[in-house]
Amino acid sequence: MQIYTSSYGQEDSTLQYRQLYKEVINSDSSKVKELQSCYQYFSQQADTSWMIKTLAGLSDHNARKGNYSDSFAHIWNALDLAEQYQNYTLLFEVNKHLGRLYNVFDKNKEAFFHETKTLEYAKLAVEKEGLTPKSIVSAYYHFVHYYRKNSDFDKALVYLDTCYSLAEKLQYTDDQKIYLRSEKGNILLHQGKYDEAMSILLQSEKDFERINPFYITIISYYLGNAYIKQEEWKLAEKYFRKALKNIEDRNAHFDTKAECLSNLALSLNKQYRYKEAYDVLRASKKVNDEIFSTKSYQNAGLLGIRNRYLEELKERDHIILERDNELIHQKAENLQYRIIVVVAIAIFIILLLMVYLRQKQRQFDSQKEKQQLKAKHQEERNKELIEVKNKELTSFTLQLIDKDVILKDMMQAIQEHASDNKPLLKSVKMNTKHRIQLWDEFDKRFTGVNKDFYNNLKDSFPALTPTELKHCALIKLNFSAKEMAQLLNISINGVNTSRYRIRKKLGLEREENLARVIDGY
Repeated sequence: MQIYTSSYGQEDSTLQYRQLYKEVINSDSSKVKELQSCYQYFSQQADTSWMIKTLAGLSDHNARKGNYSDSFAHIWNALDLAEQYQNYTLLFEVNKHLGRLYNVFDKNKEAFFHETKTLEYAKLAVEKEGLTPKSIVSAYYHFVHYYRKNSDFDKALVYLDTCYSLAEKLQYTDDQKIYLRSEKGNILLHQGKYDEAMSILLQSEKDFERINPFYITIISYYLGNAYIKQEEWKLAEKYFRKALKNIEDRNAHFDTKAECLSNLALSLNKQYRYKEAYDVLRASKKVNDEIFSTKSYQNAGLLGIRNRYLEELKERDHIILERDNELIHQKAENLQYRIIVVVAIAIFIILLLMVYLRQKQRQFDSQKEKQQLKAKHQEERNKELIEVKNKELTSFTLQLIDKDVILKDMMQAIQEHASDNKPLLKSVKMNTKHRIQLWDEFDKRFTGVNKDFYNNLKDSFPALTPTELKHCALIKLNFSAKEMAQLLNISINGVNTSRYRIRKKLGLEREENLARVIDGY
């Protein structure tokens, strides 16, 4: 009786967890714990299909919160399972998530690869697994995002027209076309067609209020940028505040929060509300640190170039190699025993053994090559993550420089328009003194990413001074002369003079590229 009840209980549990997954997958990002419970249950049941779905859901929800370390770890695990499971529908979903994540970090090559795979698997899933053809529209829509993000607006519109054409064939309703319309409005905005863009975006705002309030953050961000381009600062302020409120209310789209705050500070500054602008700018820096800096607990795993996916692959490959070696050893012992027992056919057995061992050696060599290839892939993945981290460092430093410029502009504006406001003038002066810490903060983050850079360069070229080593670090990250001058508080001519001295000490010919040489360290 107890076993009979347990059988029905297990079936009910599976249905309950599938229902729980469907309820939380499209909800806000506070439902991560529920998704983790679903994943644990499906793992215990060895239900690969639902394991992949919940891993993709966990990746998406962690990305919404800016926790990219766990987001990458979950989606890489999902990709490993999906490739073993060979289900085109699941491969479509996983590659779609990976394309979006690589887009966040401006990894264009990787993003394009996974978006191409997304379209390939969508077509196969529609043809062979009965997936809805709307998935092909979704795949093309991701190409629209990719080309718009890379400022190729003409190509983005070509893919958007493809989406519209397919949507008409599939008889999309007006509500189902809302995402296509809002994206078209944003592209037209970037092309300077403000009247047409504003008409589309304002209507999209009303539609999303009714259909999907989560997307109000993005539409409000688009509209805020539109009003900045038109120098309508009050309206820009309104929409950036609306976007920020929706981020807090919906607990999603955290990756846009820092930029919304930064643009809000610009809008306030243009309205001569300098104290508010300064406070918002500080909040923007704090949010940026929480999401992207090396001090962020959530992203420590990503920035430390460690991920559970690669560790599990390495452990699995090690187990397989040990098992193969043990099998070879056992078979060799059996062959030796047969040689002793059956002396009469010893020569024949030896010949067979030689052939057998030669085949095994080939198998072993093949396995070894596979292991070396996997090690190479792991090294490439680690290199990619270093590039991601350097990209974050560069972005962080450029934002600090931009914010320093805004502080200077604010100081000048205060001196011109509010020179009688002594407390405000003193407050801004006190905070602008912190600019001397700009290099120290950059240098700390840079050495955290490139630990042996200074030592390797100094060992190869002992004549380099500490100041020249600083210049080399900025050259490695492809900073312009103007950005280097801003960060080091020197003139652009001073930067160019330093580059000349460095080339001379490195013994470079005129045709040799300084940045390429330094990048090798």
